Amino acid sequence: MGFWLVDALAEQEKLTFKENKQFHAQISHMQRDGKNFLLVKPLSYMNESGKFLIPLLSYFDCEPCRSIVVHDEMAFPLGHLKISRNKGAGGHNGVKSIMSSIGSSFVRFRVGIGMKPHPEVKLADFVLSKLSKQEWTFLQTCKDRLSKALLHLLDHGEDATMNIVNQTNRDSETI
Repeated sequence: MGFWLVDALAEQEKLTFKENKQFHAQISHMQRDGKNFLLVKPLSYMNESGKFLIPLLSYFDCEPCRSIVVHDEMAFPLGHLKISRNKGAGGHNGVKSIMSSIGSSFVRFRVGIGMKPHPEVKLADFVLSKLSKQEWTFLQTCKDRLSKALLHLLDHGEDATMNIVNQTNRDSETI
């Protein structure tokens, strides 16, 4: 989910990613309103997402507390969005890895993928499974709203964006 949204943002902003083997990531640079942003897609296993963050952030002179992590969230319905900071990993192993690397002061941009359809389905199988055609179609209708929310977060900061997103958070609402 995180890669899908970051790719959508990069496409919208006409950016390309380049693989950086030193940091085991694909990286793109973005400028908006005189600010520089680094879009990063880790190429390690999801459970090791944080492994190369400290050297990467240090190399690019980025403070960990200014990081935004875009990721999937099973606790929310598909396409639902919530932004938070200084929260626990909530059982998400990728977030757990990031927290063990850079702490918990980053912003979490959580996009819902819904709950497992059946309790007997393994978590990894569910999270890594492909969306159904209906789910994919629905998610495509959410893409513009989610991209706008991410850009709003970059442009206006977390407080302003949380005040809009976390209170309205309806599929028909837009930023």
